[in-house]
Amino acid sequence: MSEPAKTRKQPSRKGKKAWRKNVDIEDLETKLQEVRDEEIIKGPSPQDDFVIDETPNISLKEHKASRKLKTHEILTNKSKVPALINHRAKKNETVQGVKKTEMLRLLKLRGGKYKDESKTMARIEQDGLINGDSEDLWDDDSSIKQKSKIPDYGTSTAEVTKATVVPPTLRVKPIQITKNDLTEKSVHAGKSYNPSLESWKELINQEYGVEYKRELTRQSMEDHRLKIQELMVILNDNMLSDDSDEEEEREADTNDGGEKDYSLSINKPTKIKIKTKTKRNKQAKHRERVKLEQEIKGLRKQLKDLSNLDEILQKQQEEEAETKSRTKPSEKPRSLKRNKLHKYTPVETPLELKLSDELTSNLKNLKPEGNLFYDQMLNLQSSGKIESRVPVHKKRKYAKKVTEKWTYKDFK
Repeated sequence: MSEPAKTRKQPSRKGKKAWRKNVDIEDLETKLQEVRDEEIIKGPSPQDDFVIDETPNISLKEHKASRKLKTHEILTNKSKVPALINHRAKKNETVQGVKKTEMLRLLKLRGGKYKDESKTMARIEQDGLINGDSEDLWDDDSSIKQKSKIPDYGTSTAEVTKATVVPPTLRVKPIQITKNDLTEKSVHAGKSYNPSLESWKELINQEYGVEYKRELTRQSMEDHRLKIQELMVILNDNMLSDDSDEEEEREADTNDGGEKDYSLSINKPTKIKIKTKTKRNKQAKHRERVKLEQEIKGLRKQLKDLSNLDEILQKQQEEEAETKSRTKPSEKPRSLKRNKLHKYTPVETPLELKLSDELTSNLKNLKPEGNLFYDQMLNLQSSGKIESRVPVHKKRKYAKKVTEKWTYKDFK
């Protein structure tokens, strides 16, 4: 067979870029093949595990500056005139007119030592390291190093001396500001949710005694008020009868005056001063009225004393406590004193006591009672620290005026 005819290759149409086809890259291909063979035999090189990034961080350059706050923008000094300089605000950096740094330099030149300079630091500077006491760095109970009372950088060359005499104020006990009735208040054991029988009975007897005294005073005050009303009625009746007697005497005097006009004598007629029955009755009524007034005055004084019975009982309790000198807080009697700050008296607190049928044997059946806010307010009112208030009803600004219409006269 005959060999096929060879076709003539056309020249490249790329023009000047045709040289790319004729580049010799045999040496590069052999080198790459050697590297591949080495990786197959020895494995990957450890240099590939680490990469050193030498390129600059573009993200930092592109980071935007933080926006200025509006408050800072308002407060910035935009004036072209500089602010006034306060010379007093400058710290005094001189000791008796000489700069501290200059004074230290001069002292070191003449071999002296500044009074606030540390001895250990001077020794280290002179001889190098020195031997000190060994300390356990991990010891928690180690004594805390006391700070030197002498300042590190004093403002005067005067020496600091320790006090030799103890001041007398150190022997005086401090004033206890927090000591008051609210902090010292002790609660009786019988007020517990589940009290013991003895403490509960003791509380019952204590509260019974207090309430019994209050009930007696209430009844006596009511009796005194009724008695005062009766005496006032009797006094008014006597006053009316005295007025009628005075009118009769006035009529008699007017009759006598008419006779005097016709008398011929210059001198006054002699009268025999004999007490008539009316005068005796008048004097007796006057004595009775004075007696009633004195009795009413005494009853009012007793009524006032009964209203202040809590203070009297408080004084008696304090005297009894001094004589008995009780130690247990549970045995301390309940205070009856209730101080009044302004016009109104404090609110009567209910009895903090449970009856036998209200006591529960099981703690699951308990119900929360009381209010800490109300208790605190009532304590402050009874101790006279806060005024007590009462509800005030809104009244009319102007009173009603009743008028009678005259239109009914048109029908007469």
